[in-house]
Amino acid sequence: MRLSHITFVTIALALALVLCATTLAQEVASLDLTTIEARTDLRSPEATSTVTGPRGSIHSEAPCYDSTHYAGAVRTKLVSLDSTHYEVGDEPKFEVTVENVGTAPVKIPFSPHLADLQPKDATQKFAYNELRLELWIAAGEDWRANTGGSVSLYGTDDRMGTMLTLSPGESVRIIGMGYIALPPDGMEVPGGINSIDHIEAVATLHRREILLTATAEATVDREICLDITKGQSVQINLTNPQE
Repeated sequence: MRLSHITFVTIALALALVLCATTLAQEVASLDLTTIEARTDLRSPEATSTVTGPRGSIHSEAPCYDSTHYAGAVRTKLVSLDSTHYEVGDEPKFEVTVENVGTAPVKIPFSPHLADLQPKDATQKFAYNELRLELWIAAGEDWRANTGGSVSLYGTDDRMGTMLTLSPGESVRIIGMGYIALPPDGMEVPGGINSIDHIEAVATLHRREILLTATAEATVDREICLDITKGQSVQINLTNPQE
């Protein structure tokens, strides 16, 4: 028995609705950091004697060395910016999605409140996870710099509600504010600032340990290896008002 044209159309519409529902269901959480006053200031231990002079700081960074053991695979897409024309010093509002494009779940921190993760005893060393989203300004395919600003999310497994597990195909949406700065000295843009033509978003995952004293702080930052795929970028025009 042959199916009628109406039956085929009905089946096609049903499949389209199912696919649409599946696509919408892939976004499991969203966070608008422009509407949140993030609690990021950490408490320092009280001094036992009079403290003079500037506060000391020791910082150690360890990039991902073993790319053969990824913690997962993600794709970062810059969905939109609030403008297509910027000047150096502007603060673009951006919207980014981070999607698990691998075959295994990926756990990411998803709280803007770093201070909530600090132990009651401010002298106690503590660790946390950090998801860092950076905006990279770029000229063509061969030049880019991470001077578009960044936002961070934090979390630990022992603090409920601060970590989020992305199953394969699931994504999160994050809205934040950047800050466009000039590249550091010695990193000249081929063709000058006016040749910068788009902005990209890059997500990295870190494990950080921090120890605070009344006069200093020490941090160790270890990047967690991710198989990172660059998604959509946004075309822009950039000028320097001082030129």
